[in-house]
Amino acid sequence: MPRTIPALTLALALSLFAGCTSGQAPGGGSWTTLAPAPLPLTQNLLNPGRGFFTTGIDLLHPDEDEFAAVRAQGYTLAYPYETWLPADRDLTEAELATLQRGFDLVRRHGFKLILRFRYSEAGDAEWSRITRHLEQLLPLIRTNADVIAVLQAGFLGRWGEWHCWQASGPCHDGAAEKKYVLDALLGALADAGYDDLPVAVRYPADKARYLGDVSFTGDDDVPPPPEPVGGFVESAGLRGRIVHLNDCFLSSANDVGTYPDVPPERVAQWRAFTYAENAYLVFGGETCEAADRDDPARARGARALAELERAHLDYLNADYHPGMLDRWRQDGIYDEIAARMGYRLVVEEAAWTDPAPGPAWRLKLTVRNDGFSRLKRRYDVVLVLQQGDRTVERPLGFDLRRVEPGMAVTFEAAGLARPAAGAWRLGVAVRDPAPALARRAEYGIRFANDLDYDGVNWLGTLDVR
Repeated sequence: MPRTIPALTLALALSLFAGCTSGQAPGGGSWTTLAPAPLPLTQNLLNPGRGFFTTGIDLLHPDEDEFAAVRAQGYTLAYPYETWLPADRDLTEAELATLQRGFDLVRRHGFKLILRFRYSEAGDAEWSRITRHLEQLLPLIRTNADVIAVLQAGFLGRWGEWHCWQASGPCHDGAAEKKYVLDALLGALADAGYDDLPVAVRYPADKARYLGDVSFTGDDDVPPPPEPVGGFVESAGLRGRIVHLNDCFLSSANDVGTYPDVPPERVAQWRAFTYAENAYLVFGGETCEAADRDDPARARGARALAELERAHLDYLNADYHPGMLDRWRQDGIYDEIAARMGYRLVVEEAAWTDPAPGPAWRLKLTVRNDGFSRLKRRYDVVLVLQQGDRTVERPLGFDLRRVEPGMAVTFEAAGLARPAAGAWRLGVAVRDPAPALARRAEYGIRFANDLDYDGVNWLGTLDVR
């Protein structure tokens, strides 16, 4: 059964939608209801902060055509893979200006970044160079936090993945260096007023060590994990700001070193810890093999779908690994994965009481989540009425993060007042909390229903007499 969550009292009254049905409301009066048709489960929606991402942009060599192509190709997320930092020198003023131009193009073309700064596929840089680059880049991170979906910790190791596996260059993989990078990135986002934006760490044990939950010096002495986070960032605090990143997802028994495996039971323990935290924290990455090398069937068909659900997967590289992605196409599950990654919010029913003079009016919205995960950042939910060139808006206060995968939640607003007489177009907008993006349709959330959408999910027409 749907759960009901009370919302803020509004100063609106709703009348009837064309084609709706009516029923008796508690305490007298009647309900008018609308049940908009859901979109097919395999139809992907360009919603922010979720889905497959492209690697086809470079912040240090911004090409406007490539940035403009991101949404046209079906993505709302981009990872600038070719944006490598120079390991042998500081960034120049011209390069910093070019980076800002890249951020400006991201904003202009209506998508967000999965952002990781790093040096090469071979290693990183001298520690003094890394700290200097952090000093240079933190102002850009603060200025452009509104178009960052996930800030990955980066800087250390091959690909900025915080490991030294076969690294041919210097690799600063100690706890002190990792703490320094995390402190700097978390501090920059907090300074910019974005302390709800996640910073992703490649290895779960590194997060636990940073927080003081475990102590270890090498892969062979990692203890069992602590208790996982059980809520969103406002209750979890720092623990909710550090999220997980897996760049070898579904690729071996321990996801190619993602989880400690000495003793062998550590793999299951740390995977369970990570998946439990992912219920509240943003999670994604990429695959790095054509199949799970130890259990090939794990990443195929129904088993793959089931693990993506358990992992609460929000985003994944559309370019790598091509072998595994091709197998998903062969299995007929690729389109469903694309459509269900992250949240997929469906309006099951909108209902409101008869607006005739008398008792206070009420609005209810029942929302179902067909995604693998849920919305993990709070968006502003606004009721919008439009009549000619007149627009009336009221915040609803609904927290759509509460809609868990596979569940439906009924949100309710009570104490509604009657709007002016006439015919009104009625809809619900789900808006990015950043002021510069709040009115941009590309950054709003579209419900997975057959509804007109232009930044507002238009539900129908109401007549007030």
